[in-house]
Amino acid sequence: MEIGPMKLTRRTLIKAGASAVAFPTIISRSWAQDAKQLHVGVYNSALGKLIQKEVVPKFEAEFKCRVFTIEGATLSNIAALRATRDTPRFSMMMMDDVGIPQAKQEGLIDKLDAAKIPNLAKVYPRYLFEEDYGVGFSISSAAMFINPQVTKPLESYEQIFDAKYRKQILLNTPKNTQSVLMLIVATALTTGKPLKEAQYLVDSGWDKLATLKPNVLTIYDSEAQVLQVAQGQATIGGIEYSKAIYPHTAKGMPLDMTFPKEGAFTGINSMTLVKNAPEPELACALINRILEPSVAKMLSEQTLSAPSVGGIDFKPETAKFLAYPDTKAADLGLFTPDWKFIVPRRGPWLERYNQVFTS
Repeated sequence: MEIGPMKLTRRTLIKAGASAVAFPTIISRSWAQDAKQLHVGVYNSALGKLIQKEVVPKFEAEFKCRVFTIEGATLSNIAALRATRDTPRFSMMMMDDVGIPQAKQEGLIDKLDAAKIPNLAKVYPRYLFEEDYGVGFSISSAAMFINPQVTKPLESYEQIFDAKYRKQILLNTPKNTQSVLMLIVATALTTGKPLKEAQYLVDSGWDKLATLKPNVLTIYDSEAQVLQVAQGQATIGGIEYSKAIYPHTAKGMPLDMTFPKEGAFTGINSMTLVKNAPEPELACALINRILEPSVAKMLSEQTLSAPSVGGIDFKPETAKFLAYPDTKAADLGLFTPDWKFIVPRRGPWLERYNQVFTS
């Protein structure tokens, strides 16, 4: 998850009720003045733009409505819900799985209605969160990445701590969720526990994490910097989401994910139904549309991230990049962290994380 501001588009601004907070809005199509209006939050990413371009126009035409979108990252989308809590404007909001427990706890989102979202029945159970308060729809794996022309796949995360990689490792910034994943890895190596258990024991991992510092070439905060590994300026990078790596791989760049024996993580783009949504029926219909297998397939083919619904067939040139079907995700050892446990502790962890690598 990248923490960043919402993106201002060129079209129009709306005011969020009495809060007078301005949100960037895109009007996708023009309909009659009495057409229903659906306000939703999408990602400020290639995935969000794809939904705006390929999904929204057809949805508007079928449901004779106007869809207004804001573009944001998880925290900015949650902030938009807080700002409009007393004057609800949004009906559906996208956020990463990491944000769903927080949004639920604050009473910002509502339980998804399976009767109104029939495609929920096709979703793998691991991608339904907080008792159906959120549903994943685009899944990335999260692990280390390498230049396969010069570096063999890692058998264990322990290898990145080897002195032979001094000043050769790209480490993801503490601004991003992935930094927490590296702390879990260090704890797993220290305790000998699986990643799933190590996440609850991170106080045991700090000393191990500190031993990585001599091997860190730089702490990167831009997806473009992953190309340093392809260009030979660094040897290994991570922990990173596959959606930041595989599009380069597909274009012929020498970059690839590597999945050590200890396993790897998931990064999950999700959808939620806003509490007191002005247009709950339309919101459910849009969620259902994005979960429709044909739409899910299109999104996966364009972003090289796996769908959450079963029963989709992909061509080999696409399938090789996806943690799909669910059995493949299991074979890769992918696991979803317990964000409900982690998020309340993340602030202090990241302060200490910064101290480890900046002192």
